[in-house]
Amino acid sequence: MKSPNHSTEITKLIAELNHAHNFQRQQIADSFQEGLILFSTELTPKLVNDKIQKLLYGNNEADSPFTNLKLYTKKRNSVRFDLKHWIESCIQKPSNSVCEQMVWLKPKQKDDHDNALIPVQLRAYPIINRERTLDGVLLHIKDLTLEVQAEAQLRLMEASYAGQFITNSHGYITQPNYAFSAYTGLKPDTLKTMTYLDWLTKQVTLSVPFGSVMEALINEGSWSGEVKITASTDAQFYAVLSLTMLTDENRNVEHFIGVLQDITDIHEARSEIERLAYYDKLTGLANRTLLHNHIESTIQNAPESLSYSALILLDLDGFKILNDTLGHAIGDQLLILVAQKLTKLAGERNLVARLDGDEYAILIPELSQDPQIAYEGVLELASKVQEELDDRYTIKNRSLHCSASVGVYMFPHHLECGQTDQLIGYANLAMHEAKNLGGNQVFVFEDKLCEVAKQRLEMLQALNHSELDEEFQLYFQAQVDANGRAVAAETLLRWFHPTLGFVPPCDFIPVAEEGRQIIKIGLWVMHKAFLQAKAWNEMYDDIRVSINISPIQFHEQSFVELVIGLVKFTQVNPRNITLELTEGVLIRNTNLALQKIQHLVSLGFHISIDDFGTGYSSLSYLQRLPLHELKIDQSFIRHIPENPEDVAIVDSILKLAETKNLSVVAEGVESEEQAEFLRQRSKNLLIQGYVYSRPVPGAEFESTFLVPHKTSEKPD
Repeated sequence: MKSPNHSTEITKLIAELNHAHNFQRQQIADSFQEGLILFSTELTPKLVNDKIQKLLYGNNEADSPFTNLKLYTKKRNSVRFDLKHWIESCIQKPSNSVCEQMVWLKPKQKDDHDNALIPVQLRAYPIINRERTLDGVLLHIKDLTLEVQAEAQLRLMEASYAGQFITNSHGYITQPNYAFSAYTGLKPDTLKTMTYLDWLTKQVTLSVPFGSVMEALINEGSWSGEVKITASTDAQFYAVLSLTMLTDENRNVEHFIGVLQDITDIHEARSEIERLAYYDKLTGLANRTLLHNHIESTIQNAPESLSYSALILLDLDGFKILNDTLGHAIGDQLLILVAQKLTKLAGERNLVARLDGDEYAILIPELSQDPQIAYEGVLELASKVQEELDDRYTIKNRSLHCSASVGVYMFPHHLECGQTDQLIGYANLAMHEAKNLGGNQVFVFEDKLCEVAKQRLEMLQALNHSELDEEFQLYFQAQVDANGRAVAAETLLRWFHPTLGFVPPCDFIPVAEEGRQIIKIGLWVMHKAFLQAKAWNEMYDDIRVSINISPIQFHEQSFVELVIGLVKFTQVNPRNITLELTEGVLIRNTNLALQKIQHLVSLGFHISIDDFGTGYSSLSYLQRLPLHELKIDQSFIRHIPENPEDVAIVDSILKLAETKNLSVVAEGVESEEQAEFLRQRSKNLLIQGYVYSRPVPGAEFESTFLVPHKTSEKPD
């Protein structure tokens, strides 16, 4: 440690002591704030001031300072400092030399077990008489506690990872530590030419107004907040800056102290948390939560702008089938490509969000104050989105087609907060209506959709509480061969609700599938159909009963076991039962679906593919399926023989069936002309449709189409 520079006070004091009387000497020595001992040449204390007396164990001047002043060479060392020997060595030096030594003093009030020591500076001044000979030695003992603490504080500042600086009373940075210089990229010499205000202006971007920082310093003496530091165009980081103003008792500024704590990692972590909370991980778009917040903000700001706003909701057509068939990796890439298209189409002012799966949203916060202009604007954007998404996408050397169903809801400026879920619901209703109409189109919300949704809800609740035996009935529609004989019947379900009345299957089946009530209903249908098939085949010529199986029902894990249980319970012969499956059952869990079909065939059931030709994978799985029958969808029958394209499709299916030795059923045949045309194409074709019969209850079907194969004796 460097020794502090002593003032000329000691020299003046020595001169005063030489000329003063003893009493005066004591008064002069006692007035001095630091310890003084005047030794004779024999090292006998001739004068000890009050400061030293307090450091001694006794109050008697005869107490030897060499014994009672406990001095140590080091702070954490038990080695005593030999004060007497040191003074003796000082006496041996030239008469004009001053000896200096820093040691550690244990004060009087400290016991032997207390390690707290005081740093002191020893200085031995030779006392020269008029004869220019040594007359004694003055020992000056100065407390260095403040100096040591100040130096320790400086070392701590330099060792700290936090940037720190201290200014003078004028605000100039006098003591910047190494970390502060490194953070700011400014050398200490440069910093010392700047005030802290100069530095704030040069490099600091505050998160609050500058005036509030100055106000906090003046009123409270300190300010702390998050800032952005721009050390250079390439070096920017976030930090917490703390400023403190130190004043004297009269409120005069003495120092400003600044501490700069780098929080870049914390800021990045916070940004990552925000990204996870508000942004979709796959596409980087806003998520449902952020969309919700922006809609709320739009509603709040609408009274000021008086503009109409709009929400566009869209869902990719057939994405689930594509995702299940080709894998999630390709599906994810498609979702990313769609997100990129939507971002480009929406522009910077509008928010694009991904909600769930393949569902996206575009929020347009401001359209126009004119409702017609606003309507035309949102419809133009929605139509452009629909047209641009209707495209082919190349992913991993595959060319995939994708389209979207788009729903639009435009809302006025007088809405209240808290209606966000309702707005999203309206847009969702419009989007589902676009999908129900065939997809790949735009539908703008209409009030009647709310009534439709209400009816669906009522239907869903009615299905949940329905009494199957009381409300549902099985109807049967004949499948007629070339001889006009009904050789099979398709089982069709009818629902007669006590309050809703007759509910068409096209209305309640999708609702039942969506709510999974179809599993319970489907089991009931199979049970009743199995019993009917068993009864008919005991009394009449062989007749086959076809039963439609919902994909939801088929993919239940226990489906095959339930079918086996019903066969045992009803004692039906599986060879009299045809299970009709749509091609869609093969898309999900293809291998498991094939295993189930093979198991059912091994039990004796016949398998028919319903609505053949309308699915996605007709030919690709045909080789692997143990099929017995194909059903030509009525959409291909409706316009024959006039429509040559439908005729070509029917001919292709018939040719394929002939090649694979499969039976064919043409459904939806409504005229003799259609029936005759089909029979000319194939003699083994079965006809099903209004041309022979509408679906009828079992008793009516029995009396109309079935012929007894034996005479049954009635009991007495």
